[in-house]
Amino acid sequence: MLLLAPLAAACGGEAESAVESPSTTFGPVLNPWDTIPADSLYGATAAENVRITAVEMDLLGIPPGWEGMRIAAISDLQLGLWSGNEAVAEAAVATALASEPDIVVLLGDYIAAGSELPRLARILAPLREKLTFAVLGDRDILTDSLAAQVTRTLQSVGVRVLRNSALPMARGGDTALIAGASPDLIRETVPGQQWILSQIGIGRPMGILLAHNPIVAAQAGGRRYPAALAGNTFCGSVEVPGTPRLSWLNSEALPGATVEGAERLYRLGNMVLFVTCGTGYGFVPIRFGAPPEVALITLHSVLPSDPASADTVVVDTLIEQYERSMADPEGDG
Repeated sequence: MLLLAPLAAACGGEAESAVESPSTTFGPVLNPWDTIPADSLYGATAAENVRITAVEMDLLGIPPGWEGMRIAAISDLQLGLWSGNEAVAEAAVATALASEPDIVVLLGDYIAAGSELPRLARILAPLREKLTFAVLGDRDILTDSLAAQVTRTLQSVGVRVLRNSALPMARGGDTALIAGASPDLIRETVPGQQWILSQIGIGRPMGILLAHNPIVAAQAGGRRYPAALAGNTFCGSVEVPGTPRLSWLNSEALPGATVEGAERLYRLGNMVLFVTCGTGYGFVPIRFGAPPEVALITLHSVLPSDPASADTVVVDTLIEQYERSMADPEGDG
């Protein structure tokens, strides 16, 4: 009835009085959803739907000092895709900071248009008070110029951007690297992805791999990375074909890797991967079965770390695979 009542009034005898009212303005409506308050449609605004998803990760090989470390993960802000995403992103950042994590990680796809960069800087500005690492998403690198602008915007508010690179993180007297994969790795062959990921921060103990696309993160499933975090996946009960979907991830991309009884956790070799559903809405403010989330991840060590051997376990095999892929680029990889 909320949708039909205004249309009925415009077609009936009372339409003239509505037009003559000095408080009524008329013009093109680009997005009809924006004319109806979100709390009238759904009982709560989209920003009020932001939730914290608690995740416990049991890991092999993280430094002892990282035991209990808490990470707030935010992904897929999608600014510009729906006008309400700005408020949702603001709520996500506030929620992340209120959870008092040790660090915040941002997992890409921040904007849907270059004009959103000033909004992105304003929304992320509160993260200056918290150590924050980020990777870019595929939307953020549509052109080299855009990738550079998004990177500068993130850096302007103190965010450390990782593109096939790593930075040290110290906690509890122990230091390990936080690595980030560039989203354009998806264009490489599988052996190429594995080789590049194996060379990030080589020779130093690894802690966490960040990637926008979980398929890229999965290629690092050896012994170098105890944990990986990714986004770029729609987790709703109604999934859109052709988009990164949770059901496809579970049944086709990473079959047999799901951790029983744990939603969106995958064990790949000795690495555990978590995939967040993100925060942003599409062209209409609907996320069936997947409210916008901030993932609050707690790390737990199940075995002492062995950084001395971590870098050498799979390097020889990766070199062989990479050389084969270069010799036969049309092969299966």
